[in-house]
Amino acid sequence: MKSLFILLLLAVPLASFSQAKITVQVTDFNNNNGLCLVCLFDNAKGFAGKGTPLRILRTTISNKTATAVFDNIPAGVYAISVIHDANSNNRFDTNFMGIPTEGYGASKNKLPFAAAPRFDENKFAVGTATDTSLVIRLRYLL
Repeated sequence: MKSLFILLLLAVPLASFSQAKITVQVTDFNNNNGLCLVCLFDNAKGFAGKGTPLRILRTTISNKTATAVFDNIPAGVYAISVIHDANSNNRFDTNFMGIPTEGYGASKNKLPFAAAPRFDENKFAVGTATDTSLVIRLRYLL
């Protein structure tokens, strides 16, 4: 009986620490140059560029496709932004008018034409111990 009680005590904390995985496949690169930056956000402020991502993964591009996997993600609401950092300078480059010169994307592929993607349009829920798979298509304006 005592060992059963100890097992139950140990099982409760383990269940509360169950984490999920988010797999992101990024497609439609113009070329295989540079890196793909995949940024995970848990709030609108960060997603709008006024904060830092929860996590950033840098991955190589092969056959105009890249894959990133976020492990150990707690249940919650998230959005992902993606940048094709073609020149590997760890920035999202724009021209003198502010128009992006590199490809970009967002988790639900909701990309307004003349504005940055918004968190609310691209958010998705992650459950406890469930895996999420996303396919993000890049957009190039120039």
